Amino acid sequence: MREESRSFQLVAFDLQPAAHKQALAALVRGLVLVCVLGLAVRCPADAHGEMAMSTLPNGARLIVKPNRSNRILAIQCFFNVGSYYERNERNGITNLVCHTMLKGTRKRTAAEIAETMEAIGGTIDASASEDSAGVGTISTVDDLDVALDVLSDVILNPTFPVDEVEKERNATLAAIRQQEDSSFQYTYKSFRALLYWGHPYALPTLGTPETVNAITRQEIVEFHRKNFTASNMLVVVVGDVKVPRIARKIARAFATMLPGSAEHVRVSKQFRPRLRTKSLTKEVEQAFIIVGFVTDRASSADYVALKVASAVLGTGASMSSRLFVRLRDRRGLAYAVGSAMPTLRDKSHFFAYIGTKPESADAARKGLLSVVRGLATEPIPDDELERAKNHLIGQFRIAHQRNSSQAQFLGLYEVVGLGARFDEQYCDRIKEVTADQVRAVAAKYFRAPAVTMLLPPQKEK
Repeated sequence: MREESRSFQLVAFDLQPAAHKQALAALVRGLVLVCVLGLAVRCPADAHGEMAMSTLPNGARLIVKPNRSNRILAIQCFFNVGSYYERNERNGITNLVCHTMLKGTRKRTAAEIAETMEAIGGTIDASASEDSAGVGTISTVDDLDVALDVLSDVILNPTFPVDEVEKERNATLAAIRQQEDSSFQYTYKSFRALLYWGHPYALPTLGTPETVNAITRQEIVEFHRKNFTASNMLVVVVGDVKVPRIARKIARAFATMLPGSAEHVRVSKQFRPRLRTKSLTKEVEQAFIIVGFVTDRASSADYVALKVASAVLGTGASMSSRLFVRLRDRRGLAYAVGSAMPTLRDKSHFFAYIGTKPESADAARKGLLSVVRGLATEPIPDDELERAKNHLIGQFRIAHQRNSSQAQFLGLYEVVGLGARFDEQYCDRIKEVTADQVRAVAAKYFRAPAVTMLLPPQKEK
């Protein structure tokens, strides 16, 4: 389940990190390779029923997207809590709560939860990201009642057994250690801490060994009680269902959930990025470099143009992108190169990465910065712009094949402030972006970089 739980985290990248596997190979394990369709396509929302949005009697919000093309049902519950809202000394508590929720309720043991879902061929999963926590099930439409009973039980009645809390604590510590073994994850975590110094996004979702070890079971219980409430919950359903019927069932399943009010940490409005560089030393064979810039929140008017800018430069490690062509093909500097921009509620960031020979690290760093900053002044030919747009639209289409992914996108867009209906508008919005808009956002945001370099120790002469 822990590997499956990555889905809630990856959707913040619009599932684009999945495409990085082609270039990063073993550096980003467990991600699904995304093939790209180089043609204009209709957005997924065009092919299905009308989306319905409502508020349940207890204050929880509900989004239902009928999909008549299959009999699979995805129910995803999102909560407005994540590492963004955590206090420094309790960093990682959202992730720990999410995983221990599945380990026993007043009605079922951990084994019984797993066995009940396995008996219907379904799954249940929970995880945390920066901006939200999620618990969801996948089942057939015929097994809706069973899946919904287990889902509501896990959310409403977790008991957080002491032994299971310790198991999940150890599993989290192991996951943190595993990140240390990935050049990409290790460098990216350090890069974010550098870029977001003084901002909640500097905190890792998993927490640190010190904070994870310090979290008590009682703190987990209290955190769940305060934050997993109706007024803090969004339920998204995608599948072959009738809206009135599923709304009644969801309302009944969560009827005992109290409205509540989550207490969130206030973010300083004085946060300002500044030029910073950090070098890391580790026993690695290749150097790994990330350069990046603070951008804006997903609800910003610049969001779509920034997505296209990232695609022109290297989203998904595209072999026709500027970073790939100029730094790998022409100069032979890279074994892996690409870029991405996560979809976040608060200030997001664009970053470009490159893996290279240690002796080429300085040239690779300068090359990354030159190509990225050059986007603001260099011409963008029509064919290059169209390739970038079609790349994004193709990825978007493929990522929506599963009902569970559709539910995650709808929830993501609602959580970050774009609104769920942005899912229906995405393709048209991408098509409308002009070369002038791409250059404008590059000039606006790609100015003060944070640079993180992972290098092997210098050999003694």
